[in-house]
Amino acid sequence: MKKLYGLDKLSVLGIVLISILMTVIEMFVSDPNFSQMPQMGKWLKLLLFVIGAVVSFAIGYWLFTLLLRNNDNYKVKLVINLAIGLAIEAVLITIIYLIAKKTNIWVNGIAGVFGFGTLALLNWKFLEVSQSDKIKVSVLTGIWFVLALF
Repeated sequence: MKKLYGLDKLSVLGIVLISILMTVIEMFVSDPNFSQMPQMGKWLKLLLFVIGAVVSFAIGYWLFTLLLRNNDNYKVKLVINLAIGLAIEAVLITIIYLIAKKTNIWVNGIAGVFGFGTLALLNWKFLEVSQSDKIKVSVLTGIWFVLALF
């Protein structure tokens, strides 16, 4: 993980784009009406998926930086942790949907436990912030997990 946190800004952007791509693929695969749409509707829906994934990542990152505004030297680690956690969740939901052909709150819960659990564990272990800030970040991760169930 230390090598991963030492990446330059362009590589970190690549990791974020991979996470966003995985989220878009997860939304694309789990939408049952996508195949029945006309071509223009598919492109518009894909655009909405991309915008939703980017906005979701940006809001999550903004909330975490809002909690950690008194600290320095955490932003690259936070972005990488967010990307890893959200990508794990998206991959698990995609795999489960491709196998079972449906999703429900249990699927979202199981995938969310792994994805957001990984996010919380990485933030707890590798963010160099105070103990109280780690608790704040963990609580925010838990709230985000509960909101992601629905």
